[in-house]
Amino acid sequence: MRTMFWATALTTTCLTAGPVFADVTPEEVWASYQDMMTNMGMTPTAEVSRDGDTLVVRNMVYSMNLDMGEASVSDTTTVPEIRFQERRRGTVAMWFPEPLTSVMSAPTEPGTEEGDTVETRSTVTYIGEAIVSGSPDDMLYTIEDAAMTMSSEPVVVDGMTVQPGVTGKFAGISGTSTVVRKGDSLFSNMDMTAATLTYEVDEIEDGEGSTVEAGFIGNTLAIKGSILLPQSDSENMLANLLGRSTMDVTMTMADSSSFMTISGEDASSNMDIRAATGASKLDVAFQEGTIGYDVAAGNLNVTVAGAQIPGGQVAVSMAEYSAAFLFPLAASEEDQPFSAKIGLKDLILPEIAWMIADPTGQLPHDPANLRLAFEGTLNSDVDLFDFETLMALEEESAEEMPFEVKTLALPEIFLALAGATVAGNGAGHFLDQEPQVPGGMPPFAGKLNLTLNGVTDLITKLSSTGILPPETAMSAQMMLGLFARPGDAEGELVSEIEMTEDGAIIANGQPLPF
Repeated sequence: MRTMFWATALTTTCLTAGPVFADVTPEEVWASYQDMMTNMGMTPTAEVSRDGDTLVVRNMVYSMNLDMGEASVSDTTTVPEIRFQERRRGTVAMWFPEPLTSVMSAPTEPGTEEGDTVETRSTVTYIGEAIVSGSPDDMLYTIEDAAMTMSSEPVVVDGMTVQPGVTGKFAGISGTSTVVRKGDSLFSNMDMTAATLTYEVDEIEDGEGSTVEAGFIGNTLAIKGSILLPQSDSENMLANLLGRSTMDVTMTMADSSSFMTISGEDASSNMDIRAATGASKLDVAFQEGTIGYDVAAGNLNVTVAGAQIPGGQVAVSMAEYSAAFLFPLAASEEDQPFSAKIGLKDLILPEIAWMIADPTGQLPHDPANLRLAFEGTLNSDVDLFDFETLMALEEESAEEMPFEVKTLALPEIFLALAGATVAGNGAGHFLDQEPQVPGGMPPFAGKLNLTLNGVTDLITKLSSTGILPPETAMSAQMMLGLFARPGDAEGELVSEIEMTEDGAIIANGQPLPF
């Protein structure tokens, strides 16, 4: 459904949540709707007329064009009709009697001649109405128990389906959103819920007699947050959305389930994949050219069944998955922060995996845990949402990175697996020197601190089970002896490694001979 994102984002905002001190008219609500499209770089055309107490907008068309260097992507949406009806107490009801349609056109390859394009056709059907109140510059949209269906047709190129048809349905949509004008900018504060989201993929044929079916359902969805859209630069809409807009939105879901089924004439190739999650949360933010997200999902369970699976079925579960990312997209004379992290909590592997890895049963089958975090600063000379600049970087002569990493830190390193743990942290900076390899990273100076428990015992067990050849296990033990020293507890090793600015490597206070 990504082909409908911007076309439907506007419609969804208009049909969701301001004071009610003043009256609004259908004409004022229609003008506010146009302002939102203009701030997103779209100029609508439409036929407007009055039908008693209702303003009727027919045959509205608006387009978006993204210039991606040698490629240009266009998305044109047609709205057969919108109605704005006067209601009691100075409010206006707004609804869409017919589905919206959207056509996205993109070249099959950058730089191809006109006509060598692929089209994605989609529709949006909205059931329900929004009640608009407030004043012309401060409107409140309220909806209750509405529904939305978004469908895209399959994309076929040279007789091959490159994107299957997809249908997404929101049911039980309720909540509020505001549309407030602040100078040339528009601000929206939203608080919306939906009872369910279903996502169905059309049946896919692989050309060899097999078919693929897939679907998803999420329950009790909520979205809260704010969006600020400045006046758009229609010639560089992507820069306006990613470089100048501000968004801070949190989305939550109580639980979800999904499936993928592969079936065909040969039953031995059939496969059924099922997945389920508990409570999930996603935070997304754009601010001053920086993009970030933070996601967490609890109680993940995945099962894979099929004739080719040993034992007929395997299951993997996890108490929580988490990930986060922060990266500056805009150029800046000052150093800018970036960060990333990933976490796997209580990962339980299927017994068949342990049977293969540990046939003699010597290793503890404890749940695995991983936490890894990066952060640092960088300096960027280019806007990474400028496609002309990015295309130039892809040329053979462009050997340098579009940004320069200045500092790098590892706030947390933690891995627990098969009875052994590795924990630590580190930090350092890149030197103002030429890289040893053209286009590579410059020399680095910093420190890394690690505490290892049970690693020596784990290496011994891996060698005895045959997973590690004896010579590999011996080399690993020698490396531990070189880089680590005994800690205070039994089975504990401590490693303090420093890379100095003159290129030396010091392990536990002793310079290494290389």
